[in-house]
Parts: sequence; C-alpha cells; structure tokens
Amino acid sequence: NRVCAKVREVMTQAELEGVTTTGQIISSGHFLFPILSTFAKESPPKLEEALTMIKNSAFDQFASGDTAGMNTKRSPLLLEKAQNSIQYLAFLANYELLFDTALGMYDFDLAKAVARNSQMDPKVYLPMLKRWRNLPYAEAKYEVDVRLKRYDSALKNLVQLGQDETESSEVAGSDDAHFEKCLSFINEHKLHKLGLELYEHHAHYKHKIMVALGEQLLSEQKGDVALTVFLAANPSDINGAKRAARMCGDWKSYFAYAAEDDRDEGSGYGTKESRIRAVAESIAEEVCFKGEMKGDMQKKRESIAGAARIYLDYCGDVASAVDMLIKAEMWSEGRRVSRLHSREDLVKMCVDAAVSYGQKCLGDFEDRISEFTKANERYGEVLEIRKDAKREEGDTGAFDIHQDDGGSVFSMASNASNTSLQSNMSAGSVGSVTSVSSVISAGAVSTFSITSDVDVNKHKSKFNKLGGKKKKKRPKKKGPAAKRRIQPGSEEELKSLVMTLKSNCIDEAYYDIIAETIEFLAQVGRVSLASQLFDSYNQMRVAINDSQQNRLSKAKAEKEDAKKKALKEGHDHDNTFVKIDCEDEVDALCCKMMPDALEQAFSFF
Repeated sequence: NRVCAKVREVMTQAELEGVTTTGQIISSGHFLFPILSTFAKESPPKLEEALTMIKNSAFDQFASGDTAGMNTKRSPLLLEKAQNSIQYLAFLANYELLFDTALGMYDFDLAKAVARNSQMDPKVYLPMLKRWRNLPYAEAKYEVDVRLKRYDSALKNLVQLGQDETESSEVAGSDDAHFEKCLSFINEHKLHKLGLELYEHHAHYKHKIMVALGEQLLSEQKGDVALTVFLAANPSDINGAKRAARMCGDWKSYFAYAAEDDRDEGSGYGTKESRIRAVAESIAEEVCFKGEMKGDMQKKRESIAGAARIYLDYCGDVASAVDMLIKAEMWSEGRRVSRLHSREDLVKMCVDAAVSYGQKCLGDFEDRISEFTKANERYGEVLEIRKDAKREEGDTGAFDIHQDDGGSVFSMASNASNTSLQSNMSAGSVGSVTSVSSVISAGAVSTFSITSDVDVNKHKSKFNKLGGKKKKKRPKKKGPAAKRRIQPGSEEELKSLVMTLKSNCIDEAYYDIIAETIEFLAQVGRVSLASQLFDSYNQMRVAINDSQQNRLSKAKAEKEDAKKKALKEGHDHDNTFVKIDCEDEVDALCCKMMPDALEQAFSFF
C-alpha cells in the first residue's frame, strides 16, 4: 500500500507540474491508467477513489470541449476515454465489486457506465437504476444501502426520508407511521444505539426505542441488562422491568416495582395483595430452583435464603420460610425466625436438621481423608512420570507418544530402545536358521509380537497350530466405558487426580457451614455431637495437611538426590528441572483451622 501511495503521489505531482522527472512535457491525465492501477492494487482496493478520478477526468474533458463530436447532451461518462478507463479498471478489479462501489456512491450514471463495461445483464441493472432515479433521493439511498447491507447508513437515510416527507406533507400522523417503519428496521438489524442517537430530541420516539431494546435483550435472555434499560427509559417501563427482574432472579427489584405497577402477572380476581402473594409463591419456587442449579455453594445458599425471605415477607408463610433456611443450612437464622413467630415446632425442626447434617459430616470427613491421601500418593507418582515425559520431550525435540493411547508414557518408544532391540535380534541368535529381519512392535504394556519376513521359519505343529486356519475374532465394541478409560501415567490421569484432590479439600463455603453447624449444635445443648464434629474436622485437617507435607518432603528429597547425581555425572541440573502447571495449585491445598472462638471454646470440653 505504501508503494502504491508513493508511486501515485509522484505521478500526480508530475501531472500538476506538467513535466516528468526526466523533463518530458505531459498533459493532465497522462498517467490516468497507471494511477488507476495503484488504486486497484491496494489492499483493500480503493475503488471509490478510482471511480471518482475517472468521473472527474471525464467531466474535465467535457468542460474543456474535447468531446470529439459526441452529443453534448449525453453523459460525459460516455466519452471514449472514460469508457476505456472504466474497462481498464474492471479488468483490474472484480466487476461486481466495482458496480456495488458505484452504487454506494449513489451515482447511478456512473453505476450504469460501469455495468455497460462489465459482464452484467442490461435486463437486470437498467430497470433497477431507472427505478432508483425516479425515487426521492433519500429513499433511493436507503434502498441502495439495504442492498449493500450498509444498515447504519440505511437507517440514517430512512430517518431523513421521514423528515423530508414531513416537511412536504400535511397528513396528520404521517410521522408516527414512518417512525414505526424505522422502529421495525431498528429491531430487525439491532440498531437501537444508532436509533437513540437519531431520535435524541424526540422523547416519545426515544422511549419507544428504549422499550424495544429492552424487549430485544429479554429475547436474548439478558434479563439483568434489560432490567437496567427498562428502568432507564423515561418514563420507566415498570411492566418490562418486572419481567426482566423475574428472568434474572432479582426478586428484590421485582417486588419493589410490583408495588408501583397497577398490573400484576397473577389472576385478575381478588385483592392486589392476594394476587401478589400468589405470584410470590411462584417466584419463590423459581428462585429456589435456580439456586439449587448453581454450582457455587455460597451462591446456592444465598438464593435459597432469598426464597425464604419471599415466603416470609410476601406470603406470610413461616413454615415454608424456615424450610428454605434449613435447606440452605442456615440453622441459626431458621431458629430466629421460628422464635420470632413463636413456632417452637419449627425450632425443633431446625435442631433435628442440624443434628442430621452433623452426623453426615462425620462420615464425609472419613471419606475425604481416605480419598485425599490415596489420590495424593498417586499424584506424586504421576507427577514424576509427567516430568520425565517433559524432559524426554525437551531432550529429543519431539515427544513420541501415541495420542490414541491417552498420552500414556507406557506407549513411548525411544530411539535408544529401538537401537537396542535391533542389536539384540541378530543373525547369531539361538535357534535361527538363516538371517531373519525381525520387527518387534509394542502396542501396549507387556504386549509384544514377533513377526518374521520368512514364513518357512514358523514352527507348525498340532500343538501350536501355527499356519493353520485362524478363527475370526469379533471386534470388541467400544462403549462409553472404553472411551472414558484413562491410561496410567497419562495427562488425563494427572488432571483427574488434581480434580479429586481439590474436591476432597474443604472449600470456603463448606468450611463456613461446618463452623456454623458446630456453633449451633453447641448452643442448643448438643455439645457431645458438636465436640465430636469439631474433633473429626481437626483429624481430617491434620491428615490432609500431613499428606501434603509428606509428599512435598519426599519430592524435595528426590530433587536433592537428582541434583547430587547430576553434579556427580557432570550434568547441568538446572536444565533437567521441570515444573508442571498444576503444581502450585495442588501444593497450596490445605484445610484451615476452625475459627478462634470455637478453638478456644472447645479447648475446655
């Protein structure tokens, strides 16, 4: 592009001065074709500039009277020089693109001249160009932009068309009718932002575009964004805001605006309060369901607690509210609400649920100890295998692993092993008759086959049945279980072990629930279970942390041994050091101590 621009600059300057750098006298248009070439060969090609240059050149020639006997009433673009220039440009560029470029300039005479010198059917372009010439200019530009898929420009011209029609029309309501056409185009091509800019000073139309934008966002399941848009409209669209709030689970906003809106989503019978209560029950169920679907435990608890609040504030259903709080493992809050409404039966339900949960935790802690220590031990082994594999990759420059075997290092065949196998299988081997070229193939762990190029050396007898008819084995069907099988020492096994370690280590949300459960059980007189749960958690914490420490100490010792060995053999140990991406994350896994208040309290029990 820079070369084309520079060449064009030199030739244009020469035409302006009337003389080339070599002293040759030239006239205007002397370098027309070469300059057109520079426009066409840029990336992307500057066809609009090229067509503009052809048009200006033709009009300059026409104005100077150099028409060579041509009818002066005809278009200057029909001059021989202009026609030749267009033909030349059509040769350099795609003629369809050239025609569309001329249309995009809204110059229908130029588009006709391009079409005449291209491979276009006159039956197609002549009626089309004639129709556009007879349309109002803004409408013709709008239709051209739609054809060229320039929707931003099309909307601007459509709005301008409406303004032109309003100035020349006395029909009432024409503005609204044209705006509906614009709004339909805005919705079809999602041009709400541009529409808001074009109707900045028309409050009524701007409000309609804002509402349309909110509806568009709702159809795209973007309830949180739609909520903001509906409320930002002037005046706010409360009904749209309610629907958006319900979609995104923002029940607080929903009920805040439900009080303002005279319309409700519930039945038309009964008082407004009774209808809101019926809707509240439905929303509480939705919030609870969406909360249970969330993977994050903390967000799940918050959602279910929100459902409890809805039952309590808008339904007056204390039992359902406490049931939700129990589902969220919020025992203390459940007890508070129960006592506030003098429901001792619900208090007992909270205590029983906490006891049941604590007993389940005892078994869960034992399982986590077993799973974590077993996975951690295997993780240390697989980690070293993967490090060896990575070193091998660095040494050879290419890691020979069969990917269909899941990246297992047991399917690796190194150059050194190939050499040793070839040297061992020589012509001097015991039992060989002639020199035989043998190949040993390693398909999987401990599965080897020897095949000979000389069939006569195969020993055939009634015992081994070599050379006899072989029974056809049915191919084993590969089911889902076979696809999920993980090869020992593979990258997949390492990822699986990391996931197991992370899932068996207590996260923040579970830690908070355990601490709250221990505290609640102690407060309601279940000190024995609370103490047992406290001790069991600490045993798990110590077991997991010890497992981590033992593995890290073992790895450190092995690293020191490897370093000593490398130095002894004269190798650079730094070049053999390898680190796997997951190491820092796994090494940081641990269980926290219980809060200081609990530690101090249970030190007395």
